[in-house]
Amino acid sequence: MSKNAGHIVSLKALVCGCETFRFSDLFINAAVTAEETLPINVLLLEHRRYGHALVNTGCTGQLKKNKVQYLKYKQRHALHFDERDSILVQLQREGMDPLLIKRVLLTHCSPECCGALPLLPKYEIVSSAQVLCLLKAGVADGDVMRSALPDPKVPIKAAGLFQGNTVLKDYFKWVFDIFGDGSVLSFDISGHRSEMMGLYFTESRLLYAADAAIDERVLEQDLVPNEKLLSMQAYPNEYLLSLMTLRRLYREHPDITIRFLHSKEIPAFTL
Repeated sequence: MSKNAGHIVSLKALVCGCETFRFSDLFINAAVTAEETLPINVLLLEHRRYGHALVNTGCTGQLKKNKVQYLKYKQRHALHFDERDSILVQLQREGMDPLLIKRVLLTHCSPECCGALPLLPKYEIVSSAQVLCLLKAGVADGDVMRSALPDPKVPIKAAGLFQGNTVLKDYFKWVFDIFGDGSVLSFDISGHRSEMMGLYFTESRLLYAADAAIDERVLEQDLVPNEKLLSMQAYPNEYLLSLMTLRRLYREHPDITIRFLHSKEIPAFTL
């Protein structure tokens, strides 16, 4: 058993909304031509020392308060959600009081990821410095709706550098330590947005790559993004670089399970 063993007690995915895609419209060599509705995953984890945390929050009807931004966003993203998809409802189904959520690990600031932050009663945000800079500045552009931003009083914290050894350092320039014990590591996978971090859960060998691809089939089938998909990315060249890095990691380390924001299935972990 490694020195990091035993920190994460449990990890599971909660579905908080969904989004529709047609792979043949987005990838040059995609065989699937039918529309698919894929989940918006929020991860719920329990840390032995720090309690319960969420990775992102999913959508909320509050996004519709920003009518112009919301309609523009809906033109590019086929989101589907109602209050039954709310993270509060999902936590209730788990028998959990939202007050038990001590931290939100925010991968990036899209509505699917931070949309329900204002619904949570008391928590701390832990993320990359880029994400936290956006939150501190109160930025609200076409993708970051003001109704999705947390209360300015919510404490925010940047993860520190990871000083130990990890295979991630062979693929990503900077690796950060979310809890300070090596149990959850983060890394930069910018491109889809200027700010985006992925997470690696060392005990379960699950790598959660957020919106760096639609789902793992992009890696498994070597799908090639077309111009339409690239035009939807904040930084297309960085998006391709992040995708190539993940594809290389997928080939060279089959023992690591790579999943995304819209993966149909994310393996649960219980210690």
